[in-house]
Formats: sequence, C-alpha cells, structure tokens
Amino acid sequence: MTTLVGGRREHRRWARESLTDAFVAFLEASWAHSDIVRYTPAEQPLDIEAAQACYAEMRSQLTRLRLLASGDVLRAGEDLLRCQRAAHEARPGSARQEALLTAARSRRVVVAAAKREMGLI
Repeated sequence: MTTLVGGRREHRRWARESLTDAFVAFLEASWAHSDIVRYTPAEQPLDIEAAQACYAEMRSQLTRLRLLASGDVLRAGEDLLRCQRAAHEARPGSARQEALLTAARSRRVVVAAAKREMGLI
C-alpha cells in the first residue's frame, strides 16, 4: 500500500513539475519573440530565424500543455500563439506596437490561467 501511495505522489509531483516547466518555457519563448519583433528597427529586416525559433518553441510547449493542462489553459495559450504570429506579421510602427500590446495582454491571461491551474490563486 505504501508503494502505491508513494507512486501516486511521485506521479503528481512529476506532472506538476512538467506543467511548471512547460509554462515557463512557453512564456519565455513568448517574451523572447516579442523582444525580437519589438527591437527590430523599421529599416532593418526582422531576424526571421530567431523569431521562428521562438515561435517553434512556443508551439512545442503548447503541445506539452495539451497533455498536461486544462482546456482553459490551452485556449489561452493558443490565443497567445496567434497574437505572437500577428505581432510578427504586423508592419513596423504603430501596427506592430498594437499587436505587441495585444500579445502582452494575452500573455497575462496565460499567466493567470497557469496560476489557477497550479492552485496558486
């Protein structure tokens, strides 16, 4: 019986740590993507490879979140992913800044969903 209870406890700990890792990696990739898009001067082309690498990392972590998190978290993550894509595709200037603000708001929704999922709020 002790082994069964210990096994469940270990499984829950693994799931919580995996979920935390996925949230952190997803959000870090989002912030990095925004930084690349934000700090590219209008007269210079975007660092497409770096931006795509961040976007790919977000997609990868979103797959992990699909396995570990609730539908609310998944929807918030998918929305943020779409916002990051819109920021990437927006023209430099006010359109890009507005897209980045939308992504920042969406990121806060993901953070709140993550905290709820983990029982922190």
